Amino acid sequence: MSKIIALVVTYNRKALLKENIEALLAQDYSNFDILIVDNASTDGTKEFMEKYKENKRIKYENTGANLGGAGGFHYGLKKSVELGYDYCWLMDDDTIGKKDSLKILVETAKELNNNFSYLCSYVEWIDGTPCKMNQVVEDKLWFNEADKLADKKVLKTKSCTFVSVFINLEITKKVGLPVRQMFIYGDDHEYTTRLSKEKPGYFVFESRVVHKMGSNQGYNIEDIPRERISRYFYDSRNRLYRAKKEGGREIIGYFYWLLTSFGKILAKSKNKRMYRMWVIIKGFVAGLFFNPKIEYATKREEN
Repeated sequence: MSKIIALVVTYNRKALLKENIEALLAQDYSNFDILIVDNASTDGTKEFMEKYKENKRIKYENTGANLGGAGGFHYGLKKSVELGYDYCWLMDDDTIGKKDSLKILVETAKELNNNFSYLCSYVEWIDGTPCKMNQVVEDKLWFNEADKLADKKVLKTKSCTFVSVFINLEITKKVGLPVRQMFIYGDDHEYTTRLSKEKPGYFVFESRVVHKMGSNQGYNIEDIPRERISRYFYDSRNRLYRAKKEGGREIIGYFYWLLTSFGKILAKSKNKRMYRMWVIIKGFVAGLFFNPKIEYATKREEN
């Protein structure tokens, strides 16, 4: 029987984590374990997790430092492979699964005869509308398989976000782990692109989860609050890293994004215009030299 683990990366969102865990424990399909990877939260998350210490399905790992989303998922996927799991259901701590979210993913995996690298869910915002930041990137040749996939209600994709993605860990062993040095922004699309090049990835429309973000609009560099502007260094750097890997149009697309971002800052930003542009430029320069080594994981040998 396949071994499945749900991986949740958390950082200072104890209330959302509680809701997340309760939704996981309420899944119709219950034959899976849960791994909570805590990026060294300071809000009492570690103490909160003590209430689950008697539940043998739940494992808790504190990384000891804030590794960012990329580092947390790298840590958790590595642990999942080492412990001998076959599939890993990834999500952030603000992802709230519906009762049949995992059941549908598992059923779809069987229908596909395990011929996939990942399956991703339809992500809703709290009002039931599509969550705008969790869009999939469809495979440009999806129509070549449309006839044989229509009955399974899946769409072939190139990449997706880490909000409810069911990963075939056999493919993880082949392509390696997420790039932990990316920290935040783009690590999910980089990783799922890498997975789908090895074996197809699919969007599963009927598996749905709720992403409890504060807003369904999100922020861009031109309107992000001033205290969070520095985070866009990672966005700029990681975009260039991904563009370099893909080459051609992606590099052109990066420079288009760079120029349009400058234009939006000048036209729309109400403060810190020069700082916003400097953060993007700093990320661009760092991206020219950013080329982290892909790391791999293997199952631990049993004694």
